Amino acid sequence: MARLRDWFVQDALPLWAAEGYDEAGGGFYEALHFDGRPFTGRPRRVRTQARQIHTFSQASLRGWRNGAEALAAEGFEHFLSRACPDHGARGCVHRLDDEGAVIDDRRDLYDQAFLLLACASRWEAAQDERALKLADKTIAFLDSELAAPQGGWRESDQGELPRRQNPHMHLFEAFLALYRVTGREEFLARAGQIRELFARVFYGAEKGVIREFFDEDWRLQDKDQPVEPGHMLEWVWLLRAYDRAHDRTHDRTAGADSGSVREKLYARALALGADPGFFGFFDNKSPLTGGVHGAKRLWPQTEGFRAALVLGRRQEAAALADNLFMTYLAVETPGLWVDEFDAEGRPVAKDTPASILYHLYEAVAEADAVLSMGEAG
Repeated sequence: MARLRDWFVQDALPLWAAEGYDEAGGGFYEALHFDGRPFTGRPRRVRTQARQIHTFSQASLRGWRNGAEALAAEGFEHFLSRACPDHGARGCVHRLDDEGAVIDDRRDLYDQAFLLLACASRWEAAQDERALKLADKTIAFLDSELAAPQGGWRESDQGELPRRQNPHMHLFEAFLALYRVTGREEFLARAGQIRELFARVFYGAEKGVIREFFDEDWRLQDKDQPVEPGHMLEWVWLLRAYDRAHDRTHDRTAGADSGSVREKLYARALALGADPGFFGFFDNKSPLTGGVHGAKRLWPQTEGFRAALVLGRRQEAAALADNLFMTYLAVETPGLWVDEFDAEGRPVAKDTPASILYHLYEAVAEADAVLSMGEAG
C-alpha cells in the first residue's frame, strides 16, 4: 500500500501538475498521451475540471505536492469564469473546448455533483467564499429545475431517461463532503435524503446489488440489467462515511444496518465481478448470474482497494495494489496508467484519461489513513 501511495505522490501528481494543466488557455486537459504529452483538440468535460480541482486541493491539504494549491486555485478561477455562466446561477455547463468556450451548455446532474465536491475542497483548502456561494446557488438550481416529485433529481435540464443511481451516488458524496468541511446540518440532511433513496430504490437487498437504471417513477428499467461492481464498491466507502457523519451528530440509529449492507455489497461485487483469471480484477459490468467476465477499467480496481480497506481486509487491498503495478501502472511514463483491458487481458486504452486521477487519489487517501494509523500505533 505504501508503494501505491508513493507512486501517486512522487510520480502521478508531479506529472499531472506539469503536463495536465493548460498554462496558455487555462483549465485541465481531458487526457494525456502515453508519452505524457497533453491530448489537445478533445472536448473537455466540466466534471473532469471539477475532479482535478478537488484532487489538487486535497493534495495540497495533505502536503503531498508543492504548488498543488496554486494549481487548484487557478483551475477554480478558470472553472468559475468559463464553466459557470451568470455566476453559477444554474450550476455548470457540460463541455468546453480547448479555448474555454462552451460547446455544450446542458446542465447535467453528474456534473453538478462534482461541482459541489470541488466547492467543498476549495472551501476546505482556501476558505474561498465563492465556493460556498456557488454550492448554494447550484443546490437551489437543482431544487428549482431538476427536482423530481418521485424523489431525487432528473438527469439534466433536458429530462432524458433512464434515470440513474450514479449521479445521486456522487451527490451523496458531495453533500457529505460539504457537511464535513462546513458543519452545516442542511448538507447532512440532504445526504440523508439520498441515503433513503438508496434503501428504497438503488439497493436490491434480495440480491445484494446496486441497481443502475430506472424509469421516471424509479421503477427498475430491466430487472435483469447488468450490475456495476465498481459502484457497489464505491457505496461501501460512502455508507461508512455517512455513518461517521452521524457519529459526529450522536445519531447512532441513522445507519444502523449499513455494516451488514457494506459487507454484502463487497461480497457480491467479488462474487459477480472479480475475474480470478486476470488478477482478480473487477469487471466494468457483470450479469446478475455471474461467471461471464468482460472488460476492466482502472477505476473499479481503485474502488475495490478502498472498499477492502474500509472493511479491514488489508491483505486483499495490498494484493490488489501489488497487482496494479503488473498491469494498469506498468507503463513507460511513470505517473500514467492503462485505463482499460479487454476480456482477454489485452490493453485497449488509447490514452490516459485525467478523470481517473480522482479515483486514484481517493484510494490512496484511504491507504494513507490506514498507514498513518499503523505508524501512530
